[in-house]
Amino acid sequence: MSTIDDVIMLLKDGKWHNIQEVIVTVALPKRKTEMIISFLKEYDFIQHEEGTKKIRLQASMLEFIEAIQRLESTGI
Repeated sequence: MSTIDDVIMLLKDGKWHNIQEVIVTVALPKRKTEMIISFLKEYDFIQHEEGTKKIRLQASMLEFIEAIQRLESTGI
């Protein structure tokens, strides 16, 4: 799994996550984590609260991941 996948899997619970939590949980250097977050934000995969430094998946991205997981579970 790629590091972007790791970050997305952490965020798939739909809750707000502190950026420091992402750094620690995914075990990435701060700069690399910031680059991934910047990429996800640029393509509108996540919401990012600048003031609190929290992120979460956009609802549409969460629905997309859940749909993929349903398909995978059916063996298609």
